[in-house]
Amino acid sequence: MKVHLLALCTLLAPLAAHAADTAYTALRVVGKKDRTTLNRVLEVRGRNGTPQPDVWKITVEEPQARGGLREYEVQRGRVIAQRTPTGRSYGGVMNFGQLNLDSDGVFTIVNQETQEQGIVFSRLEYLLKAGTGGGAPVWQVDLFDGSRSTGRMVIAADSGAVLDRSFQSDAGRAPEPRSTRSRTDDDAYYAGRDREDLPPVSNGRYSERGEKFRSVEDFFHRLGKRFERRSDQLKKFFVGDEPR
Repeated sequence: MKVHLLALCTLLAPLAAHAADTAYTALRVVGKKDRTTLNRVLEVRGRNGTPQPDVWKITVEEPQARGGLREYEVQRGRVIAQRTPTGRSYGGVMNFGQLNLDSDGVFTIVNQETQEQGIVFSRLEYLLKAGTGGGAPVWQVDLFDGSRSTGRMVIAADSGAVLDRSFQSDAGRAPEPRSTRSRTDDDAYYAGRDREDLPPVSNGRYSERGEKFRSVEDFFHRLGKRFERRSDQLKKFFVGDEPR
């Protein structure tokens, strides 16, 4: 029987300390070498995410390079390869002043949507690119169950809003019922409120940091809080007072 990635991630939660880098971590690795590199990023791509990919590919403009591009491969906190690709076209340079959503936050949103729609997936492919017409960056996430495509979602990287979604269900399989959990807590980020200030959805339902997870839902509640902390880190890193 197929297992939803939600349950799989819960089983792997004790291994979180050894998890692969998020996109934000990979960008910071590249930026350490030359901070101006972050002003020239065209796309960030990660394949075979379970939920995070093992390797992130970051493509930047580099006029001096062959083809005017340089691609970095980042794995577990270091650059493992560089190349100068040719023959590919990219969109515009991304404005990281509008980037508030890291790839672990993207996974939280995707997993919630697919649960509600009854969509099964076992891996994800991430693509972060500039928005149309110079707009805020967007995340394009392709979902797969083995080799079969099961959907695509497009998510705004500044607000976390779902801009587009397209899912393919198994033939004859009824969608899973929608969650009965209140969306008040999940929507707090988009309303600009501090999630910690909200009353709990159910008293004693969620664990605190340092405690064991109480349920699958508890795991993703804690992951969502970590997404908000990462959002604050991103803002300080990309639009803070540090010189670029």
